[in-house]
Amino acid sequence: MCGKSAIFYESASRPTARCVSGNTVYEECLQNGRYIGLYWSSTGQVQRENVVSVMPDELNMKRSAVAVWRRLNAFSLDVDGQSLDSRWVYVGGSTRQDKKGILESVIELSNTVRPVNVKVITKLDGSSVLVRYLEITNRGDKPAALGSVQPFAGRLWENLWQARWNDHLRMRTPFDLEAKTFFSIGYYQTSMHDVGNFGYEGNFVWKDVEEEYFVLSRLERQPYSAPFFIIRNNITGESFWVSLAWSAGYELKLWYDKMYCTLCMGLGPAGPAPLRVIAPGETVTTPPVHIAPLRGELDEAVLRWHSHLRSSVLAPRPEGKEMYTVAARVVEEPGDWILREIDIASKMGAEAFMVDAGWYGEGFKVWTENRGDWFEGEFLPKGGIAAIRNYTHARGMLFGLWMEAEALSINSKLFTEHPEWRISYDGESVDAVGAESILNLARPDTAAFFSQAVQEVIVGKQLDFFKLDYNNRIMEGGRYDVSGYAENQAWRHFECLYHTFDEIIEHHPNVALENCASGGGRNDLGMLSRFHYASQSDWSIFPFSIRAINGLTIFLPPETLCYYHNHLAIADKMTDLDTHLRVTLFCSPIFVGFGGQDTDRSTVYFQKTRMYIDLLKDFCRPIMKKATVFHHTPDIGLVEPTKWCVLEYADEKRTRGYVGLFRLGDDKSCDEYSLRLRGVDPQSVYDVTFHNTGVHLRLSGAELITNAFKVRLTAVNSSELILYQSID
Repeated sequence: MCGKSAIFYESASRPTARCVSGNTVYEECLQNGRYIGLYWSSTGQVQRENVVSVMPDELNMKRSAVAVWRRLNAFSLDVDGQSLDSRWVYVGGSTRQDKKGILESVIELSNTVRPVNVKVITKLDGSSVLVRYLEITNRGDKPAALGSVQPFAGRLWENLWQARWNDHLRMRTPFDLEAKTFFSIGYYQTSMHDVGNFGYEGNFVWKDVEEEYFVLSRLERQPYSAPFFIIRNNITGESFWVSLAWSAGYELKLWYDKMYCTLCMGLGPAGPAPLRVIAPGETVTTPPVHIAPLRGELDEAVLRWHSHLRSSVLAPRPEGKEMYTVAARVVEEPGDWILREIDIASKMGAEAFMVDAGWYGEGFKVWTENRGDWFEGEFLPKGGIAAIRNYTHARGMLFGLWMEAEALSINSKLFTEHPEWRISYDGESVDAVGAESILNLARPDTAAFFSQAVQEVIVGKQLDFFKLDYNNRIMEGGRYDVSGYAENQAWRHFECLYHTFDEIIEHHPNVALENCASGGGRNDLGMLSRFHYASQSDWSIFPFSIRAINGLTIFLPPETLCYYHNHLAIADKMTDLDTHLRVTLFCSPIFVGFGGQDTDRSTVYFQKTRMYIDLLKDFCRPIMKKATVFHHTPDIGLVEPTKWCVLEYADEKRTRGYVGLFRLGDDKSCDEYSLRLRGVDPQSVYDVTFHNTGVHLRLSGAELITNAFKVRLTAVNSSELILYQSID
């Protein structure tokens, strides 16, 4: 991490704020009642005073159309149907520290159209990533309806200089503009046709920005995708890395002015208005936007992004529970069979056991039938959860439970007693995708029940770790009557959810928390800042498993991800045993049982499974805890035909690492892959092991970087694992 500062001064009689963090410089000011962005720098250069004083540039000063000025606004806000894009008055600028000690720049503005004050807050943690959020205060005597908000907006680039150079100096662009666009965007696409489908987590794709108005929305077409984007300037090579820390609906908007080669953006939560009703005197906080202009190769930017997440976003891991191998089973039948599963997991080398769905409610049922009844079922082994926990601890393993705390099954006792707690839209029930419904956490009584139920399970059951699942998709959210408004339910839902787990993190820091949502449906920074790890996807069969990890680690560090091994019964049919097990080395594995309880566990299958669990613990996990990730095949997505998926993890000091090479293509051109290692020090010497053959080579780092060696695999859906370690 580098230096950071927040400076407030006047430029051309305008109140101006300058934020510096790492190599990022960003300035914005209040001009003619509009709070606008002035410039970005990804190289750390602060512009001269005379340059800043004439910003926005001469072009935009002349093009005084309201639409142009609005797109320069550093945030957007709609209250009571009024767009508050202007008529702001400067109250003051100051700095403060958040609970983690991170520096915050605070600009306070007051609006003269509506009785609303806004604090524009920018976190500066010393990395190149800025974090922007708003505190919105209703200073009036009546409720205020927040219709829409973008915590960050404004111009990213103006490429007019390039066009001028072309016209006047006859300079050539670095590529053929007839063949490529000025701008492109990378994002998680949840199907080939942008229609949201389960199982597409990690499908990172690129798209050229060609339309003048480009929108990505989680409301209708991206319900399983994390709000993470890389917006790339194809002329300069610079990219903006952007993520909204939010778990509900969102919209990213891009405005592309083709005539002047300009790109502006806005990002924020989205849904039917109002998003939130603000009571008189109340202050609400928007979800934050993480944003950074970055240069260099993709994985250089990945490292800087991951460093930001690790240092100031992700929840610190409990001591002794940093990473561990889990075995888990759904309660599929009554009786004490689950105790035998714990014995098997212990003998296989698992370090934790989780009782998955189905442990709760009256009478044994399918796990979806009685969610909401979070009391132990009488069908569990004698002594219930406490006995299972003690049995697990006696075998030296951690103990955890599953809970879909937001769900409300219509056959549950809870629904019978409180049907009004079900989410609704104008009085009509809302059928969620994949389940009956969810709790309306906008209601104070429902929210209180939710928070208490979570506390009782985590604290009352004395858990070592806890899994929150979410198998619902309410695209727009329900509505709840607040002060005469039909308020969208989503904002208050996540206020309750986030607050509940903020309390858990603060008061019970020794409990490890897993975030799951049909697998990877809520892998956003809103959840990951309150949980320790997240599921990659429930659709965890090869080759989607490794391709999803390959794509997700562009956004999230690998230690934050877990992979459900053998979650689907067909998983073992998709590839050979070694390849199947090698996926478990690239994030934290959760083994969904180990096969039939009466199986002979001296066979090759179980010997290899134990061997890979040991390899993970002894060699891979110490690297993965703070790995530098190298994506040799970053652009393969999840579903398009491709030849190889190659992923490399190295430790911080480049003393050791490993590479998985997974052949996915089925034609002869896929037989060989030319590999140059990227996680080695050219001045060191390494012992390199080829896992398929056991061959060891002693090679210098310089050789491994510059001289490609060929890995040959002749079968589709096969793999090689290469381990390297410095011998200096």
